[in-house]
Amino acid sequence: MKISILKSPFLIPFIASFVFFIAAFLTLGNYGPSWDETIHFRRGQAYLHYFLTGQKTYNLPNYNLQGTQGDPQNVPFPRRSFYQNDIQNGEYFLNYDIGHPPLNDELAAFLNYIFYQKLGIMDDLSSHHLFNILASSLLVFAVVFLAQKYWGFSPSLVAFLALVSYPLFWAESHFNIKDPPETAFFSLTILSFILSLEKKSVKWLVIATVFFALGLGTKLNILFLPFILLPYLLINREKYKGFKKRYFITFALAPLIVSIVFVSCWPYLWQDIPQRLLSIATYYKEIGTISKYQPEEFFVLGFNTYPIKWIIFTTPPLVLVLTTVGIVSAWINRNRWNRITILLLLWIFIPILRVTVPGTTIYGGVRQILEFLPALVLICALGAWQISQWFRASIKIFLLTKILIVIMFLWPLFLIFKLHPYQNVYFNFLIGGLKGAYQRDFPAWGNSLGGAYKGGIDWINANAQMGAKLTLIQGTPSNVPPLFLRRDINYLADGSIDPKFYHFSGINRDGEYIMELNFNDSGRDFHYTWEYVENFLQPVYELKVDSVPILKIWKNDLEHTENEFKLNEKQYKGVQTTLAGREIKINLQDVSIVSRLLILFKNKDCNLNMSGFIETSLDGDSWQREQDIFPQYQAYRRLNLTDSKLEYFFAGRKLKYIRVIPSTPDQCILNYSEVKITVL
Repeated sequence: MKISILKSPFLIPFIASFVFFIAAFLTLGNYGPSWDETIHFRRGQAYLHYFLTGQKTYNLPNYNLQGTQGDPQNVPFPRRSFYQNDIQNGEYFLNYDIGHPPLNDELAAFLNYIFYQKLGIMDDLSSHHLFNILASSLLVFAVVFLAQKYWGFSPSLVAFLALVSYPLFWAESHFNIKDPPETAFFSLTILSFILSLEKKSVKWLVIATVFFALGLGTKLNILFLPFILLPYLLINREKYKGFKKRYFITFALAPLIVSIVFVSCWPYLWQDIPQRLLSIATYYKEIGTISKYQPEEFFVLGFNTYPIKWIIFTTPPLVLVLTTVGIVSAWINRNRWNRITILLLLWIFIPILRVTVPGTTIYGGVRQILEFLPALVLICALGAWQISQWFRASIKIFLLTKILIVIMFLWPLFLIFKLHPYQNVYFNFLIGGLKGAYQRDFPAWGNSLGGAYKGGIDWINANAQMGAKLTLIQGTPSNVPPLFLRRDINYLADGSIDPKFYHFSGINRDGEYIMELNFNDSGRDFHYTWEYVENFLQPVYELKVDSVPILKIWKNDLEHTENEFKLNEKQYKGVQTTLAGREIKINLQDVSIVSRLLILFKNKDCNLNMSGFIETSLDGDSWQREQDIFPQYQAYRRLNLTDSKLEYFFAGRKLKYIRVIPSTPDQCILNYSEVKITVL
């Protein structure tokens, strides 16, 4: 019995996945939530509660969880998860849920229900993240199993090291609830299906069907799997013959089983399956084909080179070299090992191709197509095997080559330690590291997926004075959960999670701390706030990786204001205003540093549904449109436009002329009674 266990092909993959799981589990607490996770955790909790109780609302005690760290010892029983939200509850998601499928969310919520809510042996966030690392451990198992099956122990060790030291995978296996789990289910489907073919096994086909269902219940990316498997089956059709009838019956029933699982796990679909499936398909089409997120320089004949450039610049060089050798070897050896190398080539290129061809799009790196990674590290392992084969004539050199390749992985592993816990912002030397990506303004450089907020929270807890105010710029308290902040930190102005109630005081300088991620963000909003902190304030803390700040904290007081702006506001005298058609023209007598514009107006018999924009100029000839429109949230996240005034803030803009241009000519603002300018 012991001998059979030791000879089992599952032993080494199991040990590898167990080692990864332990390492990931011990480091869970170093990672906060990603900015994508909150909505997934809330949805998972809502659906799980609905499945367990039949209730759409929670009816749980309303605890103040700030400062508890999500520690079950700090939360009264019955323990409530921070992500059991009374607004986004079952009632909400049954009516308004759209986006990715929820099965992964429900599995994460179930683990939270067991280990946090009931047993109280894990904290609120880590018990959700337990699902992430369990799924990622299964991915490690699949990769190591395949490498060992076709090339032996040494290449399987290379595959293991290449995967766990891949910076993107290591980091996001901890806190990305969609992409690593979906990649795991994608890979396990392929592994199980290959075993079902080689063994002519209905059992393995059923297992493949289950993993496909899990993948589809997580993300629709797995629908591209047939584009990998079908060409492989056609090329290899002569090797797979003699299947029994029940295999084909099981194969024919697989889509039905998958569909039942898919619909069963998603209560949102139950009320109108055809229409709501259509809305989900529309959602995927819009995020995958509509927008161009990169500059035109990345497009060649309509093909987007961004994904392949990202992979080249963020893959450890050793893995790049071995993968290059592996691709050549895969083609040379395409007729060996049941032509599995053909499958691997399809597996690596199809996911990349689907976001490269004209009309498709991707943003934020390549985490959304992470299913390419298992094939990449398997081809990397093949490259290691191929190099060792070149020296097979000498046993000593043959063994030494294998040992040296494994030893060389100490450097990628060192990088994992060095960058911890911000491995997903890694760039290699081909672009000059993260610093080089920053200098070239490579799209999404420094994008930690919200992970860097954890470092900012730690700094605030250690350094902010008692009762300090804290606000974010782009993020919300979903990204920086109050349960991780000290109890005395004044974070939510009225206990709400609505970002418009934040404490940002602008030029009033109330002394609040302002924290935000720093990266190439194509979706920046709240432009006045960004201009203000970047122009007016000196950071009190910068979280740096490779000497590049990926998060900054400012303190909005006079002490930390740049010297040129350490001035008090004063009323500008001599403002000249004229009404010219459908716009208000404002002239100053000289160029001044303007901090705000106030227009008071009457609202009788006019359009109260107002909007518009503002332009500024130094000379009256060359005009610049301000990025914040009106209405927009500016200081204190209050709208700068009400039914009686427009109070528009400028981040120390040097100007002499202003044009206020409403969107329609019947707006109240044109019926102004007074115009005031405040300058520094």
